[in-house]
Amino acid sequence: MSILFSIFGPSQTLGNPDGWLAKIVGAPTWAGTSVTEQNALRLTAVYAAIGIISDVASQLPIDLGRKVDGRREELDAPDLHYLLNVRANPYMSAITFRNTLQAHVLGWGNGYAEIQRNGAGEPIGLWPLLPDRTGPEMINGRLRYTTAIDGVRHVLNPENVLHVSGMGFDGMIGYSPIQMAKEAIGLGLALEEHGGKFFANESRSGGFLMHPGKLGKEGVKNLRDSVNDQGGLEEAHRMKVLEEGTKFVATTIAPEDAQFLQTRAHQVEEIARLYRVPLFMMQSHSKDTSWGTGLTQMATGFIQYTMTPWFIRWEQEYEYKLLSEEQRAEGAYIRHNATGLLRGDPAARATYYTAALSKATGWMVQAEVRELEDLNPLDDEEDPEPAPALAEMDDDQEPDPAADTAPPEPGMEIT
Repeated sequence: MSILFSIFGPSQTLGNPDGWLAKIVGAPTWAGTSVTEQNALRLTAVYAAIGIISDVASQLPIDLGRKVDGRREELDAPDLHYLLNVRANPYMSAITFRNTLQAHVLGWGNGYAEIQRNGAGEPIGLWPLLPDRTGPEMINGRLRYTTAIDGVRHVLNPENVLHVSGMGFDGMIGYSPIQMAKEAIGLGLALEEHGGKFFANESRSGGFLMHPGKLGKEGVKNLRDSVNDQGGLEEAHRMKVLEEGTKFVATTIAPEDAQFLQTRAHQVEEIARLYRVPLFMMQSHSKDTSWGTGLTQMATGFIQYTMTPWFIRWEQEYEYKLLSEEQRAEGAYIRHNATGLLRGDPAARATYYTAALSKATGWMVQAEVRELEDLNPLDDEEDPEPAPALAEMDDDQEPDPAADTAPPEPGMEIT
């Protein structure tokens, strides 16, 4: 008996609210809205968070190399380098492919791509698969993948499927962040709809019409139609007429009393928390007081704590599926080159390394600095003379008072 693992969950029955039907029409929320991976993108905070992570993940160059005897060497694999950095397939650039697959993972929890190989088994193309129609399947202890293309079911060998997943429950598939946070997203969508209807109703809250007399069904219908004909944005700011002594009595809470704007701002924070994106990157600065000197640290923290786990997921899947056993045995690796994103500004790095290499108070050697800068160590004959600022002081030279200052921590901005 097969155990089907898919992004729809183990149950496919119509009666199961978590089954495939709920995924198509949308999971209901307490706010009264239905949430799917597609309509969640209508919420600008979700679109922004997924876009930020996908853009960063796809824009970095990917290095192919080997580490032999402590030295890094470029891996002789020009076709694979071209596949990962230039063109994923004849119809899609490498950045578009990676951006698409990362967005699939952030929406559905899983991103799948078929690996096209030549006769020698070498990868020559990467083709995205739809995440809502693809999933792993375990048959008698053997893993395989199934996908549907134009209504036809296809079975793929696991070595030919690139599968990047997020946090999950079984190590096979990842949770859909959209479904896990459907209440927060549903509230955001409900606020969007509420705001739209409010302005469509001339920025007027709901209420009832009070008539001094008694109206029959026909009279009620005529009065309602008369009022509705005077509503909408096109009729805004025009004089309205209530017939026969009718008065309007508001019954709903005004948006400012219901803290409408504050709630909308809070939902942006909820989505930022879901995807671990700093608020300043979501163009939300109401609670960000660390602009200026703190911005570099916040951006570095985003790379370290949000993006690095995604980089590692991609790299491990790349190495296992795209490198041959012989290449892996020889120490080959595939890495995102995020060095430029992790470095502080040049002046701060120069000051830090100057203190670190100082013969009076230093705690590093040049080889360690080159390692941090992702540079190969120099041979003995290539070792340059110390910079004048780092040379030993003359006997009659006064000591530098700054030399006793504790060195800053790596990565910290110096002002």
